[in-house]
Amino acid sequence: MPNQKDGTEQVPLSELRDQQNAVLNKLAYANVIDEWKPGQSLYKLAAQVDTDLAAELKAAGLEHLVIKDYVNKNAQSGFCAIAFEDPKTGEVGMSFRGTEGMDDLLHDPKDMADNTLTASIGVSPQSLEAIAFFEKNEEKSGKNYLFGHSKGGELAAEVYATNYTHVLGVHIINPQPINPYKLGPDQLAALQSKKFDAVVVNGDLVSWLGRTPYPVRYVENNGTQPGFFGPHSIDSMKLDHRGYAVIEKDPFSGYAWQGLASTIATAVMGDIQSHLRVYSFAINTVVRVGNFMINDLPDMVHKFVEYLKQAIERFRVISNAARTALIQFVGSLVKGVSLLFNLAFNAGYRYATANPMIKVDTYKLRNYADQLESINRRISHIDRRMDSLYLKAGFSDLWNLLQADLFTEESWNIKKCIYYLNETADDFETVERKIIQQL
Repeated sequence: MPNQKDGTEQVPLSELRDQQNAVLNKLAYANVIDEWKPGQSLYKLAAQVDTDLAAELKAAGLEHLVIKDYVNKNAQSGFCAIAFEDPKTGEVGMSFRGTEGMDDLLHDPKDMADNTLTASIGVSPQSLEAIAFFEKNEEKSGKNYLFGHSKGGELAAEVYATNYTHVLGVHIINPQPINPYKLGPDQLAALQSKKFDAVVVNGDLVSWLGRTPYPVRYVENNGTQPGFFGPHSIDSMKLDHRGYAVIEKDPFSGYAWQGLASTIATAVMGDIQSHLRVYSFAINTVVRVGNFMINDLPDMVHKFVEYLKQAIERFRVISNAARTALIQFVGSLVKGVSLLFNLAFNAGYRYATANPMIKVDTYKLRNYADQLESINRRISHIDRRMDSLYLKAGFSDLWNLLQADLFTEESWNIKKCIYYLNETADDFETVERKIIQQL
């Protein structure tokens, strides 16, 4: 990573420190003005709504980033996200907003209802919106980075688990855990790779609302954020002089009540998730198959089905009959979605399904063959007439005559076409007679 003594050097998204990741996690909380346009400076937009955030962007060497897209449905579903781009490298980042008002759990019922759905069955309206937002704005060669805090961290994990081959890095802070029971083996492996970076601040409660399927970096709390949910704040993370988070060696030291609440929350939510695993797994299957087909990736579905079968076989809490039913459900789903995909996007398939009867006019096939035979006879007649010119042509005309003669010889390609048409007509008529005899 380049040396940044003054913190003003432009930094690519591939070389961020924890301090810069924190700034980009905050970015989703800024209410960007309605008049934004793609390509505008993020720094200048932030300066209009949050001068402190603008100053942090500049100090972190992120002043060069430009906005690509912004969605704020806080008043509807609660979903909010911003996509930005590095004009020099072409890298694209996306930051997802978390739940607001943590000190009052009833502050925003929409967010809390979405959190409950996500934790229990593993999917929610916001998670689907996040996946759609990513697929709209992703850098197609895969230079994509995801950021998110709290609920936003869970949304980033959802997007990554569904599109992990198109993402180079995920940096989330105090994330609500993604439901692990819905995930296939490939998704679990992706979440445990080095591309996925989850930071949890000492004393945070939200990060333990369920079982966590990825490793976390447990870091020290700087003690600046008061209240029971103070450790959940992005600003509670302690950084060293280089801008890296300080690793915590004694989890929940100084935060005994949060530690007790976290232990209970993990046990309770983990138990709920375990009991609802079949439902969450089935729903995740629907989302993933639909995602593959919509993005025209049917070749990946076959490998995906094998992953699902492996995951289903590990469900020891359900009977063999239930496991068999789940596998059959997966097969039926893939077949059904494939059919819808082909009907929507494959013109040849649409025609074939609209015209299931094969109609072959063998008379026309033989007629075409006769026409080609007539053409060949005419070519043959011209060829014989040209042969008679050899005796009359002078030496100077002989070369031109030879070249012309090459083009008028009887065409073997036409003969092959004649043979194919007649043979095809014979084959169809033979099959038709056999079918009629069996009726």
